[in-house]
Amino acid sequence: MIVLIKLIIPFSVWGQQKGVESEDRLFHIERSKNRNLVCYDVNLIDTKLNTNKPLDIYWVNQEEKAGQVNGLSAIEKKFAYGYKLISQGEDQSEFTLTAYPGRVITVQYLNGKYVCTIQIDNHTAILEKLYVQAKSGNSLAVEYIELFGKTPDTGKLVYEKVENKK
Repeated sequence: MIVLIKLIIPFSVWGQQKGVESEDRLFHIERSKNRNLVCYDVNLIDTKLNTNKPLDIYWVNQEEKAGQVNGLSAIEKKFAYGYKLISQGEDQSEFTLTAYPGRVITVQYLNGKYVCTIQIDNHTAILEKLYVQAKSGNSLAVEYIELFGKTPDTGKLVYEKVENKK
């Protein structure tokens, strides 16, 4: 007799909490402030990338209302978790994150699905998550950001910690 067992594992190899799963998930942001996630999904129109608005961004509550999904406020989009388009192509777009304009991120179709690629530790990588560590005593100031991803060709895990020098 064959018995199939489905395991629910809350943490990946990076220690990230998955939250509400989405087939369209590109990456998410974790923060030291709480366990809630800011999720970035690909925005498609009839299976094609919406190059004018390539990302759908929302909160996934991991604490008091676990699993609840909420959109971002206008202030959150403008000053923290939104993005700025840099270029648009037929099936890809380049953007920077509002709170982290130092790196260009490309959303593109690669190996059968949409992903976001970025430079992590001098490697082109598929971005999986960012972790933001707030400064002690000021949750609006960033101490450092950690980038987690994997190389598209070999799947090698890559990591980089970027200190805020301010």
